[in-house]
Amino acid sequence: MDVSDVSKPDFEAQFADVADMDEFYERIEDMGVVCGWRKGGDQSRDAEPSSPYKSAHWKYAQCRAALEVAATLISAEDAGRRILNFRNPIPENDLGASRTLLNAYQLVMPGEKAPSHRHTAHALRVILDSKDMYSVVSGEKTLMETGDVVLTPGGMWHSHEHNGDQPACWIDGLDVPLVNLLQVQTWEPHPDRYEVVEKVSQVSPMRFAGEDIQRRLDGAATDKQGYYGPRVQLEAPDMPTIGINVMRLEAGQTTRSYRTNANISFASMQGSGITIIDGEEIDWNHGDIFVAPTWRWIEHRANEDVQLFSMTDAPLLEFAKYLKFEGKD
Repeated sequence: MDVSDVSKPDFEAQFADVADMDEFYERIEDMGVVCGWRKGGDQSRDAEPSSPYKSAHWKYAQCRAALEVAATLISAEDAGRRILNFRNPIPENDLGASRTLLNAYQLVMPGEKAPSHRHTAHALRVILDSKDMYSVVSGEKTLMETGDVVLTPGGMWHSHEHNGDQPACWIDGLDVPLVNLLQVQTWEPHPDRYEVVEKVSQVSPMRFAGEDIQRRLDGAATDKQGYYGPRVQLEAPDMPTIGINVMRLEAGQTTRSYRTNANISFASMQGSGITIIDGEEIDWNHGDIFVAPTWRWIEHRANEDVQLFSMTDAPLLEFAKYLKFEGKD
């Protein structure tokens, strides 16, 4: 067959009688294209970073009360993880404190074990109230006690075991929304339900002990520009999408206002205060979590001596050379 005889669509004729732009838009509607001169939903022509996500606040006392009731209704064994995941209050968002970060509260009762699983997302735990609580990560069993920060890099088997006599509660922090956005999410239960404990470690790269964090804060320098109190970075090289910091503020101290295009979740490990995010006052207490989405002005005021945890996607933005920061005079 002579290929020259095969009929071909006459694309020029398809558009030959277009009289105006309205008709043009109708003709291209089924082509799967978007006109670059018409501003769409990607905000690509905004002069500054922006996000539909809101500053939001979750109260530890309220969520803890809810979890304690849940503990009478479902076991950690049955739940897998007895957690309350946070949802930023914007339309069509059902998971995530911000566009890239997820936070939650988790409660484990004395004698309970949470089964082993693994997932793509990187995770951390900020331990609010815990004694004789353990995490098993890739076969290494280590403590999770009040004031600790514990890591679970993506892809590692992990479980929790409570050997104490009081409920244990902590904050979970993960990059789940980012993983979902990249469409690389996976989740697997352990084939044997629980991974084998290969060693028990008092000191582990997966655990920043509370006393060590305090010691490092004691030696931390004061920020000369006033954006932060003395603070330390908790190194997590196996979790490069998340930056982890702990900051100390003295009673009555106010920080200088700044903004960044990174998303930041804050949590009070100790003390109470007020944070102003783009003019909105958030009055927080011990254990509370609050979030500042991209490019919001942030200012902290300590009501008493405070230890403030934060996690952020700033390392990811810095790697991509997207990171922006601006302070007020």
